Amino acid sequence: RILSPQISDRMGLLTHLYRTFEKSKFAGFCQKLAEGAQAGDPLCCHIFNKAGEVLARHIVAVLPKMDKSLFGGELGLPILCVGSVWNSWEMMKEGFLKVLNQARPQELHSIFSKFTLLKLKHSSALGGASLGAKHIGQVLPLDYTANVDVFYTHSF
Repeated sequence: RILSPQISDRMGLLTHLYRTFEKSKFAGFCQKLAEGAQAGDPLCCHIFNKAGEVLARHIVAVLPKMDKSLFGGELGLPILCVGSVWNSWEMMKEGFLKVLNQARPQELHSIFSKFTLLKLKHSSALGGASLGAKHIGQVLPLDYTANVDVFYTHSF
């Protein structure tokens, strides 16, 4: 069993989320949900759609405070995606795009016309080292394009 004892309702998940949380058990649970979604199970597909919506809302929440220069590059708004949840992108894409399309602020329509999802090729510690060097007045040359893989691009 992935999560035991058997869970019969939403409240049954709480113990596993807060008292006896084990990441590996939830990873196995998510794998089963992904298998269901890939097989076309409506509930599993709905869960991944909602997960995409939730992830997009995080971006929408910070859009108004983003430096406008972030929107102007070749990639549009670069969005760095960290974590295995992004391995399920195809199942989350519809919900993610729906939220971004609906919530894109009117004042940003002219500059927020494209975004690109990126995954790191190397440790995020490289970025930390670069910021640390910058803080002490040194330059740590990094080729940012060589440190990421583009896995999705969208234009509005």
